[in-house]
Amino acid sequence: MASSLVSTLAFGQTILVQYVELILFIIGTVGSLLNILLFSQKKFRLNSCCIYFLAASISTIIMLFVGIIPQIYALKHTPSPIFNRDFCKARTYLAQISAMLCRWLLIIACIDRCLLTSTDARLRRFTTVPIAQKLVLVFCIIWILIPIHVLIFADVRKLGYIICMMSTDTMAIYHNIYTITSGGILPPLIMLICAKILWKSLQAKRHRRELIQGRQRRNETQNTQILIMLLLQVVIFIVFTLPYMSSNLYFAFTRSVTNKSADRLAIESFVNLFTEVVVFVYPAFTFYSNTLVSRTFRNELLVLVRRILTSVCGQRFYRIQRIHPSTFTITRTHRPNNLPMIPINKD
Repeated sequence: MASSLVSTLAFGQTILVQYVELILFIIGTVGSLLNILLFSQKKFRLNSCCIYFLAASISTIIMLFVGIIPQIYALKHTPSPIFNRDFCKARTYLAQISAMLCRWLLIIACIDRCLLTSTDARLRRFTTVPIAQKLVLVFCIIWILIPIHVLIFADVRKLGYIICMMSTDTMAIYHNIYTITSGGILPPLIMLICAKILWKSLQAKRHRRELIQGRQRRNETQNTQILIMLLLQVVIFIVFTLPYMSSNLYFAFTRSVTNKSADRLAIESFVNLFTEVVVFVYPAFTFYSNTLVSRTFRNELLVLVRRILTSVCGQRFYRIQRIHPSTFTITRTHRPNNLPMIPINKD
């Protein structure tokens, strides 16, 4: 018979999947779609950093669908023949690609802003939109190739359940080291270094702001807001990614322990799911953090909403006029006394 702790943690896992993950999926999908629409606008397409934001938003949608939808489905449909070896390989592979792209596109965006604020004109030449588009393509190819081992060695731990693992101990150790290094150590480290450089640049810009006038000042303001958006995304990413990477590190070191009690296994299972859920906070809230700190982003959002409403309401109003074309003609020919017109004879 399961202990009270095991039952409580099992119930907690159900709550996490059924409510918390579902909420994160809804607000994350809506936010990512709005991010894609906004960063596709001309004002943002001319900025290299926004190209990385646009690509990261597309990766975010894939990450949310691949990571959350199967868990929500599994809550009511386990065991299920869908959760087999092929499904395990495909889900793990797509999750790796989308998650790594989200992280490393954010890193490139940080480096892009560092180069833009450099006093070396040769470095600033690398912050153009064509170069950003090429780098996005290069990194997509890189992260399609790097986790290719998942398609070979990933296997389902128990048929019918959404639990995957590497088929050999050697590959499991390699996968843990690769995930922790490329997804947990390097991204926060590079981001923190870039954040320090960017913060110093932001402070220096404030002293020069009163010397900038006209259009140049407007461009400088937009770049500053994009920089603040980036810094806030870095903070959110680090805060909500470190717990998952810490749990991965723990599970890597305790993989060989076989005499774990039922309570310990229940705690580890709950911690593993909780940290996985926390990871989805970053992709779910990027749109809302952008809206919070950037006036330009908010203005573009309002313009987009007005454009959609005008298109929808304008077409509806036009249809109404086409259906009742005679209304205005009757009003113009109406006579107050309802008497017929009598022609006047001038002879």
